[in-house]
Amino acid sequence: MKNGIFLMAGIIGIIVISACVMGNAEKSTEVTIYNQNFGVVKETREIDLEKGMNTVKIQDVAKLIDPTSVSIKDLTANTHVLEQNYLYDLVSKEKIYEKYIGKEITIVDKNGKTIKGTLLSFSGDELIIQNDEGVHILKSEQVSLPKLPEELITKPTLKWLLDTDEKGSHDIQLSYMTSGLNWSADYVAVVNNDDSKVDLTSWVTIDNTSGASYKNAKLKLIAGEVHRVSEVGRDYMVEETKAVPAPEQFVEEAFFEYHMYTLQRTTDVLDNQQKQVTLFEADNVSVKKEYVFDTGWYYYYGYGGENKIKTMLSLENTEKNNMGMPLPKGKMRVYKKDSEGQLQFIGEDMIDHTPKDEKIRIYLGDAFDLVGEKKQTEYDRIGDDVIEISYEVSLRNHKDEDVTIVVIERVWGDWKMIKSSHDWEKEDAHTIVWYIKVPKNDEATLTYTVRIEW
Repeated sequence: MKNGIFLMAGIIGIIVISACVMGNAEKSTEVTIYNQNFGVVKETREIDLEKGMNTVKIQDVAKLIDPTSVSIKDLTANTHVLEQNYLYDLVSKEKIYEKYIGKEITIVDKNGKTIKGTLLSFSGDELIIQNDEGVHILKSEQVSLPKLPEELITKPTLKWLLDTDEKGSHDIQLSYMTSGLNWSADYVAVVNNDDSKVDLTSWVTIDNTSGASYKNAKLKLIAGEVHRVSEVGRDYMVEETKAVPAPEQFVEEAFFEYHMYTLQRTTDVLDNQQKQVTLFEADNVSVKKEYVFDTGWYYYYGYGGENKIKTMLSLENTEKNNMGMPLPKGKMRVYKKDSEGQLQFIGEDMIDHTPKDEKIRIYLGDAFDLVGEKKQTEYDRIGDDVIEISYEVSLRNHKDEDVTIVVIERVWGDWKMIKSSHDWEKEDAHTIVWYIKVPKNDEATLTYTVRIEW
């Protein structure tokens, strides 16, 4: 059979013979993924070169590659890169027709008649050709073309013009950046019966939509906000398992102003695949349950009323607390056993990148049996730019146990506490905090007066 192209009822069959060197299969692959929807791919490929000038094509690269980031290095001999091209004009029926406008083609119509002529125009499967018998508008069943136009390719391809001083097999290291690679962290926490400890598992979820697969790859994950110049929800089923030490899969290390997590084995990162890998497990992590009544900015302007009291868990990310690893940002889901021993979902929150030895606070939801209410009781203007405001905060506890509620007030301007019914703390320049004990099935009332100047 002669070389050629046959387009049959919308299917393209291609027979081509390449006249240049093609990159062989990868000898090794390393993929570094950033949690900003891009990654860096580094491959080593074995290529046979002749001494002197060589044209080399490498396929199977990511479709979303950034061609300006491509770099190659010969690990075997002295080789110079004279020219680099990224070919992405992929084969399609329409593009082949475009290249053959003004050239001769052969058509077999639905009756089996063969017609030759010059292609003038096309629309879908309707072709307009001209020959000695005139102009014909035909519905094509099969189109025969002498060859594939040189400008068209079947896969995104990197093409180089290389000059080497040594004939034989060369190890070529290829690296490039691509979008379509992303990862995120997810955390699953199981709270014990008295809400004092959690067993914590962290997963990393890797998404690959880059248009290429990376098999048997060494995987690295970078956590942090890397600056780039701009161009123009997973849910998991939680199953109870025995608390056994998990093998250390990732090794964490500081990397510049970021943190890097390296998987201690190779893995496949396939195209259009979502992969989940355990980052770490930590058992018996001490936590503290907090009830927080944040009065909100709107009270400053005299609005009062009932408000929800938030339920939160706080924990220290320290080695002493069985943790101490820099934690990448992600969603933390929290579960607890019910009276039948079944795990039930009790809330979730997003955590930011958290260094070791820092505190994490997780907002789970609003307390059902606790009620907070704040109202303004007095407003006195004692000067052109000085006022005094008095408030009353009622905290009602309908639980069968005593609780401590954290009350937070935010004040703007130059302020001074004139009087308060309970001890208070100045958390920062604009934040006042009280820790109010409220007996079970009872109520506590906080009153205070603040002087504000501006």
